[in-house]
Amino acid sequence: MRLALLSDIHGNEAALRAVLEDLSRKNASHVAVLGDISYRGPKPKECLDLIRELHGKVIKGNADEWLIRGIREGELPQQAFAIMQREQAWSYGKMTDEGLHYLNQLPTELEIPLTNRIQLYATHAFPDDLFKVIPEHAENSAFDAFFEHNPRAMYYAYGHIHIPHMRNITGNTLLNTGSIGLPFDGNPDASYVMLERTNDSISTSFHRVAYDIEKAVFDLKDTDYPEDAAPLLESIYRTGKKP
Repeated sequence: MRLALLSDIHGNEAALRAVLEDLSRKNASHVAVLGDISYRGPKPKECLDLIRELHGKVIKGNADEWLIRGIREGELPQQAFAIMQREQAWSYGKMTDEGLHYLNQLPTELEIPLTNRIQLYATHAFPDDLFKVIPEHAENSAFDAFFEHNPRAMYYAYGHIHIPHMRNITGNTLLNTGSIGLPFDGNPDASYVMLERTNDSISTSFHRVAYDIEKAVFDLKDTDYPEDAAPLLESIYRTGKKP
């Protein structure tokens, strides 16, 4: 079994297609998507369509929740609120009612058996909280809620922060997938994780996939993405850094 964990696509179709091609080359047998599929990026509907074609396990992220019901006061810094509201309205207008319904009914966590005795628990950001940020440099104790929420698992995965990392905490493996569409770790290549079962053991590998950034930038312009937000996304596409 080769299970690919993808997260934080954010409407970047060029990056997603490159990752899907890489999964095909690496013979991934299963895919799980940890949320933030469509918003914020130039191809929200197309990315959702591609994910649904995989027939894998999918959970909801905070950006999926925002796309469905809008962004509320206090959920963002004030200087970002107006811009991201415009992006949300633009993205919402590109979706179908059926696609929005699909996002709305997604679960917020998943469990996958990796072997007869090893299980994976995954959520987008934090158990029972789509928005909480646990940075890659947090103390081990910041992740206690993962282990308390699902003590059956030995592998725990989340997305949300757009920075891949992995650590071992009291015999449990905790990992972050990084982001496909908007990496924040200084590497613009799309990021995902592969879990591979060999006999009764699990190996973990992080993968980076270069993609056609110029195509993603073209999509921003070709789709008339909100002009005050497009330069910000272009900067992240090119640098892999959050401005």
